[in-house]
Amino acid sequence: MKRKLLFFTVHILLPLLVGGLVYVCWRDPNLLMFKWFRALGLEGSIESLRLGTLSLQTALPHWLVYSLPDGLWVYALTALMILLWRGTGSLPLKMFWLSLGLLLGAGSELAQLAGLLPGAFDPVDLLVCLIAPAAALVFTSRRIPFNRSLNEAS
Repeated sequence: MKRKLLFFTVHILLPLLVGGLVYVCWRDPNLLMFKWFRALGLEGSIESLRLGTLSLQTALPHWLVYSLPDGLWVYALTALMILLWRGTGSLPLKMFWLSLGLLLGAGSELAQLAGLLPGAFDPVDLLVCLIAPAAALVFTSRRIPFNRSLNEAS
């Protein structure tokens, strides 16, 4: 069970937190989530965090602020599916769930390109969403060698 908790923390929770932190610190404060922060009474804390990280903003590459969070969320979703489906035998179903991050991440970018979803297509976003699930497969398959799914008893 400790390995699964470590896996969850490193490959799922940490990427989600880092991606969220990038949004909170350096993305447009007119995004809907900032209205939620205000409603929750977190506006002062969020503003302090943003002011404390403001000096980094000019040094950060564009892709880190605007593409990396998407890639981290695709990575985390892929890692979650790896954790849930590890050790199961249904290959077609397993492959569908393992590719869900790729389908949602890259699919949403391609849908923006085709005008089916609102937003601006970004080839860097697409590239990051293609790399992220592959990175999750590589980093999780060699590091944590357990053979049971999350649904099985430890």
